[in-house]
Amino acid sequence: MWTNFRLLSLLAAAIAIASSGGRCLAGTANVRGAQTAPVRDGSHDFDFLYGTWLMHNWRQTKPLSGSQVWGKFDATDKCEPLPGGLGNEDVMRTDQFFKKGFVGLTIRLYDPATGLWRLYWVDNMNSHGDAGQPNIGKFSGNIGIFDEKLTYHGKAVIDRYTWTKFGKGAKVTAHFEESMSQDGGKTWEVIFKNDLIRTGK
Repeated sequence: MWTNFRLLSLLAAAIAIASSGGRCLAGTANVRGAQTAPVRDGSHDFDFLYGTWLMHNWRQTKPLSGSQVWGKFDATDKCEPLPGGLGNEDVMRTDQFFKKGFVGLTIRLYDPATGLWRLYWVDNMNSHGDAGQPNIGKFSGNIGIFDEKLTYHGKAVIDRYTWTKFGKGAKVTAHFEESMSQDGGKTWEVIFKNDLIRTGK
């Protein structure tokens, strides 16, 4: 009887171990499945920008100061793809923003492994040859959000670019906003915005 009892105990233990191991293997499979989930191809998310544009721009004259005084100016813009599917670039030009002959360049680089875009801005007034850290993000539907943590006038802020694409036939093809948050993203203050009207392809 003792021998039978020992055999039954060993059999029960073996069944328990097998059941536990099965659950562990299933859990591992689930983790692996989550890790290898396909990344959405966002490489064409900015294709709508290719061509030439008239840009109506508004900027806060004193960002993060509590002021709501806005200045308005127009600019032209041209966007083209970078070679090899790297991303794209656009050049903004105006004589109405701070100084005559103002030029701003945006370079957008796409990472197919993560589906993320990195947006770099440089201009001929403030950048001094340094594009700084990029705003990073992606599109969800017709809205793209791209964030960067930085220091602005001694304050730690989150800088956010928000792109909104409108449907075909709309007079304004897209709307852009730059906003900042001083409280970790709880509240935001828009400091710059523009509307894009197509003038050519």
